[in-house]
Amino acid sequence: MNVKVDHMIILAVWAISVIGMLLVPKRNRRKAQVAFLFQQFLSWILGLIVVQNNWLEYPVRELRYNYSSLTFEFIGYPIIAVYLNIYYPKVKKGWTRFLFVLSFPAAITLIEILLETRTQLIKYHTWSWYWTFISIFTTLLLSLLFNRWFFRSGAEGSQQEV
Repeated sequence: MNVKVDHMIILAVWAISVIGMLLVPKRNRRKAQVAFLFQQFLSWILGLIVVQNNWLEYPVRELRYNYSSLTFEFIGYPIIAVYLNIYYPKVKKGWTRFLFVLSFPAAITLIEILLETRTQLIKYHTWSWYWTFISIFTTLLLSLLFNRWFFRSGAEGSQQEV
């Protein structure tokens, strides 16, 4: 593919992400904001580590002096974490919840493999698809745990001594 198509993909991710933000139900906006910001924090730092160690690179990117992918780490991936957090099936059986969480990194990894083989958006050096899967699975689980901790019952906090 050429660079023009790569830029169109980046614009499409931004458009889909903004629409995704606007479609978050009003009752879930606080949970979505926490998930979005937490995931930005994780993915931005981990993305910089991966790029600085030359494990992968983003030949076509948005910012000239930031070698990580602003689109993926700052907008695309965090909005995916938002939807994982707001639609996580808390009342379902363990296997259902596990498969629900597993489907997110599987889909993202598949898309990344396609982007890596057919575009200039991402190029692996010593990185591989399984590192993508493991890192995404881990950070999404951390996002779920953080969201659960952040929105835990206030009864525990009100009993604390000063």
